[in-house]
Amino acid sequence: MKHIIIAGAPRSGKTTVSRELTYLGYTHYRLDSIKRACFSFFKPKENDWHAASKFTIEVIKKLVDDNEQESIRKEYFIFDTPHVYPEDAKELDPNMFVIVFVGYTDIDVEKKIDYVIMHDSDTCWTQKLSRDKLRRLIQGNISFSREIKLQCEKYHLPYFDVSNNFANVISNVKDYIKKNS
Repeated sequence: MKHIIIAGAPRSGKTTVSRELTYLGYTHYRLDSIKRACFSFFKPKENDWHAASKFTIEVIKKLVDDNEQESIRKEYFIFDTPHVYPEDAKELDPNMFVIVFVGYTDIDVEKKIDYVIMHDSDTCWTQKLSRDKLRRLIQGNISFSREIKLQCEKYHLPYFDVSNNFANVISNVKDYIKKNS
């Protein structure tokens, strides 16, 4: 069994996959909350995603290392985060981690907005955003997805694009993780 990192663009299915795989005995960590809490104490430059990525990798290493050293019963984790770049994830031991990236590089912005609105719950962070704010957010996430896709190609890490056939791609992500964990 290996730890799992599901990284990539916001609203690309990371949490959906993570929650659906917890039945295999994994403990699910949504690292957005941990990053926000830590960054509220020491503030990097506004939207410095590369600093967040390096920080998030260090948090993952520390959680896994502490678990290895201190646990009577070893736990296995699923880390769900938009705050990791492939260039930072490549340094993690592939014998200990299954790492996948998800994003949407080729989706119509208005179509994605409709999809987000249709699938928002009362507790979802995007639920109260205006259509205009969602548009800007999704445009940025498409650019972010393109960047991580290029890095995945460079570092030979798996990238799954959920632009089309979301449910089928999410199923493929789960199958890949199960096969490689």
